Amino acid sequence: MNLTPLIELSRGGTLECVHFGAVALANRHGKLLAHAGDAHWLTFSRSTLKALQSLPFMQAQGPTQFGFASEQIAMLCASHNGEDSHVAQTQGMLEKAGLTTKALRCGCHVPGIFEATGTAPPVGAVYDERHNNCSGKHSGMLAACLALGLPTQGYATLEHPLQKQILEIMQHILETDDIGVAVDGCGVPCYRVPLHRAALGFAHLAASDSLPSHQSGLEIAANTMQTHPYLIAGRDRIDTALMQAVPSAVSKIGAEALIGVGVHSSSHGPLGIALKIEDGSERARDVAIHRILEELGVIGADELLSYRAAPILGVAGNAVGAIQPAFDLIWA
Repeated sequence: MNLTPLIELSRGGTLECVHFGAVALANRHGKLLAHAGDAHWLTFSRSTLKALQSLPFMQAQGPTQFGFASEQIAMLCASHNGEDSHVAQTQGMLEKAGLTTKALRCGCHVPGIFEATGTAPPVGAVYDERHNNCSGKHSGMLAACLALGLPTQGYATLEHPLQKQILEIMQHILETDDIGVAVDGCGVPCYRVPLHRAALGFAHLAASDSLPSHQSGLEIAANTMQTHPYLIAGRDRIDTALMQAVPSAVSKIGAEALIGVGVHSSSHGPLGIALKIEDGSERARDVAIHRILEELGVIGADELLSYRAAPILGVAGNAVGAIQPAFDLIWA
């Protein structure tokens, strides 16, 4: 594993902290276009590939069968804040599939909106599985079981036929058998893939016509994400901000400082980006992806300012340091 410094933090002109990681950019044919650090790093995709996990539901005509609105299809791909709009869409998905919250196996946690905004939950507030950031994915998996004639019992386990089908789809789309399987935080399988193969997945989301066997499902997933960016994440989240700023982009973060982005570059056509910060720093992840998108000309220097290189402010609001990219992409 050959990681490289991606982000540096300095204070008083002295280097204080370095975040290492790796970046891979690939086109829809699987060619590695550019990288920083080890583009072949085997790392867990976590929530970045939720759009691919939704494909069995798409292929079974699940959205039509259950009458899912485009907002609810987008929720299959979301890692949301658990805001009222997210909970309402999840509830609608469950009702249309004839299910209740008790069917979900994602567990319950305090809604992410409080972490995103740096606020505390109201005293006495009560939450359930619908507030889990992965509740849309789980609701979609339950609906996929019903659409495919599979049991909903055990839908989250590695041995369930739905999860085996998802793994086969991953292998096909990412063009590799080198996929390890473990359990994600929400209880369903997550996939260990080479970083450049994750980038290929996002290149296919940017240009679904390159993969005819999954074109329709990829188009639906990408279009609903682009149409409803707030449902994909929510307030003060980079996925939502990026897709609002660049409506043709598909952006999806994963736990431990992962992000995948599918974009159209004027110089390189449709491509996918996969980026991982080794120590899990989300702040470093956001600055690094901003740096890449700016180099590609996808965003301008004055866009997404809260996610770019900037002074570090003290509690009183004065500049006490700086966070800056420390890498250059190496182009093939």
